[in-house]
Amino acid sequence: MPRLKSHDMASNYRLKAARVLKGLTQLQLANRVGSKEINISRFETGRARPDADMKRRIAETLQKPGFEIFDC
Repeated sequence: MPRLKSHDMASNYRLKAARVLKGLTQLQLANRVGSKEINISRFETGRARPDADMKRRIAETLQKPGFEIFDC
């Protein structure tokens, strides 16, 4: 598995912070974006990266511009 760069890790922390500030659990966010809880967990821990469409859906759900959460 490739090592994550520091800016990738920052994106993971920003995603989790935005979710928590919105008052959502990983399961709630997953349900709202049409994904599974395990995927949200993987995005937040850096074990997986969301594709462009998933980034858009997450950003819309969290009511944040994508660039504030993800390194686009």
